[in-house]
Amino acid sequence: MKKRMIFVIGILFINNLMAGDKEDLIEQIKQLWIDISNKKIDMATMNPDGAWQATSQGGLWQFLSPEGFKAQIEGSPYTLNFSPRHIEVTILGKSKDVAFANYYLVGTINGPDGKPIATNYRTRASGTMVKKGGKWIDIGQHYSPLYGGSGVIFE
Repeated sequence: MKKRMIFVIGILFINNLMAGDKEDLIEQIKQLWIDISNKKIDMATMNPDGAWQATSQGGLWQFLSPEGFKAQIEGSPYTLNFSPRHIEVTILGKSKDVAFANYYLVGTINGPDGKPIATNYRTRASGTMVKKGGKWIDIGQHYSPLYGGSGVIFE
């Protein structure tokens, strides 16, 4: 009976840890897109070794350093005003230190003059994060246009 009780308490403890990580990652994803809309990147969530990215422009995979990602957002003449929706996070790995997130992004892309150039931006998004030193960091993202919506449109 004692062993059974310890087992149940252990399972509840592990589930609470994972639930906290899932909630933390959902908030981190929401904050990322607020930061991107404000052209201000939190470098603490970036992998110091860089990350792979495939944008909704339909291009090839691209490896970006944290500085390259920051410059891509903060130095761009375009403003990405996106809101993540229906965020799902799955925690994986033997040590529960890998996470996969999938969600949708909706919003607009504004040009250098502030005028919208994509008013129906809708895309599927996925990301992979790893937990290092107690923090979740991004190691890869993929974006692809959602049926009926536009992906990134730059001239």
